[in-house]
Amino acid sequence: MIININELTNFKSTHGYDAEVAVQLSVSSLYELSPGRVTTGYVSAFDFIINDLLFELKISSKGMKDAKIELERADGRKSGLSSTKSDFYMFLNNAGKIGKIRLIKTQDLKNYYSVPRPGTYTTQTDGDKIGSKLAKLDFLLFNDLMIAEMDYNYKTKEFDTNTIRSNSYAKRFINSFLKG
Repeated sequence: MIININELTNFKSTHGYDAEVAVQLSVSSLYELSPGRVTTGYVSAFDFIINDLLFELKISSKGMKDAKIELERADGRKSGLSSTKSDFYMFLNNAGKIGKIRLIKTQDLKNYYSVPRPGTYTTQTDGDKIGSKLAKLDFLLFNDLMIAEMDYNYKTKEFDTNTIRSNSYAKRFINSFLKG
């Protein structure tokens, strides 16, 4: 599947759901894991299940240096990290012409962001929309596992899950990483 970043926010299409399914099935296939349910619509608890574990998937055209994570709504209501029930966050970000999928334990993120951090800000919105409280996400601060790569077209902002590939390090450690 071609995941187009610009289509992910088109809520009249199924592109976001289709992207989640494609990533879930691709990762499951690479590591012989068991895919489970994928949520539909706006469900803040998790996006999909693999091996009976809950995953939150974040797809961004921003590279590792510019990665962000939503902590909560601008008015303090739960959203993003504050509302998830997931066991793991799965991030798909670009690194030049490569899309990289990384896993971070949700509890590690919650522990780190439980205190105010530099680089945290609230988005500005127009009209009656409520913004979000976002924080800079530095992958180097976490024990993450880079589990897959795929081609990324920087000009069109598209990831190609048909080109997904694993790496020997992840193959060796993914089962222990998932167990915790």
